[in-house]
Amino acid sequence: MTIETTNQLALHQARQDQLVNSHSYTDSFLSLLDKVKDYEYCDCPTCGYKADDPIFTKNHGAYCYCPNCRHIYLSNQLSSDKLLAFYSGYPTNTLEWHRNETEFYRRIYLKGLSSIQSISAGSKILDIGCSSGLFLSVAIDNGFDGFGVEPNESEAEYARLNGIKIIGSTLTELDRSLVFDVITLWDVLEHIKDPVGYVNSLKTILRPGGYIFVQVPTSDSLAARILRCNCNMFDGVEHLTLFSKHSLDLAFTSAGYALVNFQTVISETYAINNFLSYANDPYLDNSVDPLVESILDPAMIESEGLGYKIQAIYRKEK
Repeated sequence: MTIETTNQLALHQARQDQLVNSHSYTDSFLSLLDKVKDYEYCDCPTCGYKADDPIFTKNHGAYCYCPNCRHIYLSNQLSSDKLLAFYSGYPTNTLEWHRNETEFYRRIYLKGLSSIQSISAGSKILDIGCSSGLFLSVAIDNGFDGFGVEPNESEAEYARLNGIKIIGSTLTELDRSLVFDVITLWDVLEHIKDPVGYVNSLKTILRPGGYIFVQVPTSDSLAARILRCNCNMFDGVEHLTLFSKHSLDLAFTSAGYALVNFQTVISETYAINNFLSYANDPYLDNSVDPLVESILDPAMIESEGLGYKIQAIYRKEK
């Protein structure tokens, strides 16, 4: 079964107020920056390839393509202090999305949780960047002992009030004697400047043979390939690194993990059809007759690894 909202148009329309607020905030924030002092320039974060030119820019961010690992990365990233300042003032958060789209998120979480359960990984699970705690609620309902890390205090407090065990705002605050059977990274790794170093650091709190589950937007997706800069995956600020399956495997194997499970979710056929039909905004209502829906089969898109997001599980090998 494909993982879509039951009404993609309704989902995107419901997000418009949040998107308008976030776009306004982003424009204002970026307008105050020095394009030299407030940015850091980098090569491919998984293999070190240096691209000559970006494939496109968005919000002043230059996205480059790495032919070695089929990875797309932001070559001019905000400096760490400016990126932290950007996040601290951001006007919307995942809690709002969870409240407005609970059914959709539950289906996504259950899809990932089913993969975790299929490998009998044990019950002690840490969700990094747990937001409202919705995933952990689903995991706990399915027999897991769930713990969360969340830097946003309002989201962390909401999770606590709903019975979630929040054990820190960042990894640096964790009791290093704690060890987990599973660590989950739901839409986190694309925000990390050094993904290889980051997943390597998680081994200290993961039991021998333990697992990391990761969901990330993927540059392999049909939506990203077709929409390019029009795709919401590319924001030019927060999404520093967009993995292909190959580059995600490279990041984890370089850090001492082995792939045990892989799938893609969310076809984004609504936005793709709209874009190919010359709609002004591919995510909103289309006044132009869309393509015949059967041309783009959601099940085929996901099964062929062309879904909007990768869900993968890696085992700690060393």
